[in-house]
Amino acid sequence: MSRLLSPDSACVEVDAPSGRRYRGRVLDVADGADARALRAAGYTPAGLGTPRSAGFVCGCGFRGWFRTCGRCGAACTREER
Repeated sequence: MSRLLSPDSACVEVDAPSGRRYRGRVLDVADGADARALRAAGYTPAGLGTPRSAGFVCGCGFRGWFRTCGRCGAACTREER
């Protein structure tokens, strides 16, 4: 199943090639052919990255994108994927 985001805030309903009708700005699409067709029409995949996928981690447990911790001010180490 893939989760797709609407290309425009005014687009709240779409008919897929399989005949299914999807409603909302965030769509959970189970059919791969529908997902490919909707992506070709401008829908984008949701969740392309998370803060835990890369960046820096501090000894206090905070994860971020900077070498200095935004919570405690200590030096952070590079987190490997």
